[in-house]
Amino acid sequence: MPRILPALASVAALATVLAGNAPARAQAPADDLDARVERGLKFTSRTLDGLTRNTQLSFHWFQEGERVWYKREEADGTARFVAITAATGTKSDLFEPEAMARALRAAGAGVSADASDRTTGDPRIHDLHVAPDGRSLVVDVPLPDAECLWPQLYDVCSLPVQSFACDLPVTACRAQDAWPADLVMAPDRHRYIAVKDHDLWLHDLRGGAARRLTSDGEDGFAYGELHDQLETFAFSRRRAGLPEPVKGVLWSPDGRYVLALRHDVRPYPDRLILTEYVPPEGGLPVVHTKREADASDAVYPAAQLSVLSLAEGTQIVTDLDPHLMDDLANLGFNAGQVWWDTDHARAWLIGARRGGRDVRLLEVDLASGKVRTLVQDTGDFPQVLGPGLGPANVSVLPDQDRFIWYSERSGFGHLYLGELSSGRILRPLTKGDWVVTDLLHVDTRANRVFFAAAGREAGSDPYYRRLYSVPLSGGSPTLLTPAEADHAFAIAGPGGSVSPGGRYFIDDASTISQPDRYTLHSQDGAVIAEIDAADISALRAAGWSAPEKVTATASDGTTQLYGVIYKPADFDPAKRYPTVEITYPGIWAKYHPTTFRDQFYGSATLNAFAFANAGAVVVSLDGRGTSYRSAAFRNFVYGKDDATGAHDHAAALRELAASRPWIDLSRVGVTGHSSGGDGSLRAAMLYPDLYKVVVSGEGPSDYLTLPMDIAVERALGVPDTKEGLAYYRRIATPQLVDRLKPDQKVFLIYAGADEEVPLQQGFTLFQAFQDAGRLYDELIIPDAGHWGGRGDYGVMRTVRYFAENLGAPEPAPTPAAQP
Repeated sequence: MPRILPALASVAALATVLAGNAPARAQAPADDLDARVERGLKFTSRTLDGLTRNTQLSFHWFQEGERVWYKREEADGTARFVAITAATGTKSDLFEPEAMARALRAAGAGVSADASDRTTGDPRIHDLHVAPDGRSLVVDVPLPDAECLWPQLYDVCSLPVQSFACDLPVTACRAQDAWPADLVMAPDRHRYIAVKDHDLWLHDLRGGAARRLTSDGEDGFAYGELHDQLETFAFSRRRAGLPEPVKGVLWSPDGRYVLALRHDVRPYPDRLILTEYVPPEGGLPVVHTKREADASDAVYPAAQLSVLSLAEGTQIVTDLDPHLMDDLANLGFNAGQVWWDTDHARAWLIGARRGGRDVRLLEVDLASGKVRTLVQDTGDFPQVLGPGLGPANVSVLPDQDRFIWYSERSGFGHLYLGELSSGRILRPLTKGDWVVTDLLHVDTRANRVFFAAAGREAGSDPYYRRLYSVPLSGGSPTLLTPAEADHAFAIAGPGGSVSPGGRYFIDDASTISQPDRYTLHSQDGAVIAEIDAADISALRAAGWSAPEKVTATASDGTTQLYGVIYKPADFDPAKRYPTVEITYPGIWAKYHPTTFRDQFYGSATLNAFAFANAGAVVVSLDGRGTSYRSAAFRNFVYGKDDATGAHDHAAALRELAASRPWIDLSRVGVTGHSSGGDGSLRAAMLYPDLYKVVVSGEGPSDYLTLPMDIAVERALGVPDTKEGLAYYRRIATPQLVDRLKPDQKVFLIYAGADEEVPLQQGFTLFQAFQDAGRLYDELIIPDAGHWGGRGDYGVMRTVRYFAENLGAPEPAPTPAAQP
């Protein structure tokens, strides 16, 4: 069975078009709208990123932790797979390319113009997966004449591939079917669990009849289904012919137990999710509905957790509180973040209540089904287990009777050491006015914890992450990557930055002006070898220059904010430029760019160079209400009517303009997508004297009619009280339409097949504008998901809207003559 995997469309052919563009455009008339739009569209994020090679490489460790491999892009666009011996940094090919090509051809890998190596005609490897022991691998090759099945973000498409299993060293390959998403494989790869008639069934590939594991599943309370707040791919799967994945089923590492989580959605109505108005097969629209809770419902769907003992053939329903699998708990379980000690029949998982103001570490007795709370954080604000949406910064160490817990109980996110048997917090592992961002690896043999943190080094950018280690027994952290850069790290495991044994780590260091450099280190931080570096020579030749790093003051007059300003390639400080702010208010991350690739792709940076090169300067900064700073910084906007923190952005723009005469504050636009779509529109409504033009993309407008969403309820609170409902209604964006002034220009973009912000949200806003008799412009991308407005057509319309309504750069006014 072919697999559907993402593939980036090639944009290398655009390099020649882009190179040398700046001088030619400098001769164009300033009022030539079409020329300015054309120029801007040659600087889209997809185009510029296509002129770089080997930014944000991924590294994969072999099981023994002494070797690592990665995929790099060669100058001719082909892929090379490189293996590294960690002790010496010696590099070699992971496999002999000619031998692999012969083996794939012999196994029947088809070849077409798009699915072959462009220089040799051999089958092109799209992706591969090396077995932990390094003795075999699975290679994915695009099917002959493969075409994208449906468009995704950044012009990514889903590409049908055929998989081949090969030995290492490569002597032969054989075609193999990929395991479909509607089954869950056991660690031994001999058994799997599938769903039939709402229940779980165990199958053995070696033969024998399937065994029923549960018997109480039913429609609306089925096994293999969860109330998944991040489920946004139903129509994409339908178009690709992919099955619904099995969710909430986790195997223990030894295959002895299975944890099965399900949600009871029987009390909720069948709700419209989206309508495919233009299905690719033609015919009538395709309507997608499902039983789902939305924000106006009083309670989150009740959860039930069962322990399946496969050896004993038993199912034990745990006594888990049915509302301790809300919020981050649901997210963590979906991601498989469970810790096991099957020798002593125990497992640990994250628990949380709706809204996130109660977060816990839970222990499950696998024999009895009893659940107890080990540690609990509660408060007036949502409790976090890390600054982002990634895995919780938590680890359980059963052999040492210890656990590591992440908490902001000091006001900053830090790691704490606890005792499993008692649940007591023994001591903080880290402390200070700085933030741990990622728990990367715990080396119990060396008694050390490896973590990334930001803001610890005096005089440094507080958003730059660095790697540290600290003894489990206590002591001060040791800085392992001192270079002034943002150091990107992957979490522990085969794809982590730290080797499985903890003896080595790989550092990916970059800034917005310095592309990625990859170095291999020993655990004490000593450099073993320079591994690789990104190549941006084509980008430089095209006239690219990095954004300017800037700081400004928040509306309180004291808090320092950080961001960047993008300028056009032909920037002239003697002119006055209209300004476009890209905004994204969100508690989960920081959004202004700090790594090299951040400047192209991000919620508050996407296509910034395009807006700039159409004749503007573009600002991206993080105000209060975002992450990677203190708890007080993130929680400042919680419960306030300015729920997206526009006050900080308005204050910062005015301060930046005061010292930069080339910023024309009489011509300011603002844009954003998703939460940024709502944030940008609200900014224009709350500060109509500043923001004259707004392009709002796929923004929610009435949060009460959205599906229950972690990000929304952690940012706005839970509307389960009279006061909570009143707050949601008061801040609803349609209520603010009358704040807009007649001279403001508003452009609203929505997508016809959006599962995250359904088109209903757009129609609610359209109705409010029409009821108020307020002029506005609108665009609906008929056959697109949540990022539809950031596709080619939406970007063109956005660039044009700003260029047309903000105007071109103008000569600075001549100072009046003194008498």
